[in-house]
Amino acid sequence: MEKYLQEYIEKNGFAQSREALKMAVKLHEGQKRAEGLPYIIHPMMLVMHGIALGLHSDDLTAVMLLHDVCEDCPVTPEELPVNDTIKEAVRCITKDRRDGETKAQAMGRYMENIRKSKEACIVKIFDRCHNVSSMAGTFSEDRMRAYIRETKEYIYPLIQYTKEKYPEYETMIFALEYQITSIIRGLER
Repeated sequence: MEKYLQEYIEKNGFAQSREALKMAVKLHEGQKRAEGLPYIIHPMMLVMHGIALGLHSDDLTAVMLLHDVCEDCPVTPEELPVNDTIKEAVRCITKDRRDGETKAQAMGRYMENIRKSKEACIVKIFDRCHNVSSMAGTFSEDRMRAYIRETKEYIYPLIQYTKEKYPEYETMIFALEYQITSIIRGLER
């Protein structure tokens, strides 16, 4: 997958994504996802999904590759070797919890931050789609229920917002929403 993405990035002249892929591979080295796979597969799968749906954007591809590095690795958005649009999107999509803040308050602030960036909105929906797709067999039943509730409470409104605000991505977002909803309905049954 990494070789395919390198070729895709070079073929399309995606300079930002070239740097983002190198940085993501380096920073996620040795990390594992809950299902035991190397962590780098997750951001690369977001890009592969985007390519399959017709996404063709250097900035969005780079944000997909870097979307978790500031949460999971010792790096700040300012240190990323990419343009300011990508740094801002990564900043917006990076969760943090402030002292004295409840989980609900932190999540509300996080979702508001995401809405400040087109790239963060779109990448968050791709991220949730991949996470929902891979949670069965990995999450406990309680964690799956909580994740489904969170998806309904926060992600579905983000999906509607994104379709309205960025109509050029409506078809792509519809496909992601359909996949998320189908998986959730299957798990709920």
